[in-house]
Amino acid sequence: MTPALTYLQFHLVFSLPLLAVLWRVAPRYTGARRRRAAGGIAVLVTIAYAYTTPWISHMIGRGAWSYADGAVLVRALSIPLGEYLFFAIQTVAVALACHRIGFDPAFRDGDFARLPRAAGVAVGLALVPVGIGLVAVGNRFLYLGGLLAWVGPVVALQWGVGGGYLARTSRVWVPATLLPAAYFWVADRIAIGVGTWRISSEFTTGVALFGLPIEEMAFFVAAGLMTVNGIVLFEWALDWRDRRRAVDDAPAVEAADPAPAPVPEPVDDG
Repeated sequence: MTPALTYLQFHLVFSLPLLAVLWRVAPRYTGARRRRAAGGIAVLVTIAYAYTTPWISHMIGRGAWSYADGAVLVRALSIPLGEYLFFAIQTVAVALACHRIGFDPAFRDGDFARLPRAAGVAVGLALVPVGIGLVAVGNRFLYLGGLLAWVGPVVALQWGVGGGYLARTSRVWVPATLLPAAYFWVADRIAIGVGTWRISSEFTTGVALFGLPIEEMAFFVAAGLMTVNGIVLFEWALDWRDRRRAVDDAPAVEAADPAPAPVPEPVDDG
């Protein structure tokens, strides 16, 4: 039986209107900032497809979630077309929300501080064995454990690169992560309620908030967090590169324009 809302209709009702609103309120950059903002989004969308596809395919294959008959038009690697669209839609939505909130990508002294970088790497790497361990405990931790193991390496990499910058800009990436996630929580709960997709009770903990499994809530937070950190770090890294080039080029400029030779003092013969 066809559900009240197919996956593509879900995007028409929830995803595309959100993108339209965020696009309308997003800042209008010019020049280099505009190119870098667009480049960052393009890079993050590409990474989202490359990194998420194998994990989603595995989770669907295991049965962590499934789709109602008639809700899916086309599949590839067990993944519905609507899911592939969602990779890009969520990434772009979170990126636009991040730009709307606003962030300064300028490199500052202390952005390479060891403590926040080491702490972030430690947390990210710790998520991997914790996630694998949860999966090994039993089927009901498959979704949660798989999610932790999936997000851990990215967290470790991002904080290892710019932990100091992320630590001092939490007022940007925290709301930019949670606000879109809250919207998708509501949309996801409605889609589950009308039968567009189902979350397996066998492969989840059974803990839910307002009918939404905590695994689903954690997914939107994790995906949003990786996207936001990737967006801000992309432009921050480019600013750091620019500053480093400026420092490296300074001696060459000085050498090309040497100071004039001192004029000798006149000699008094008298």
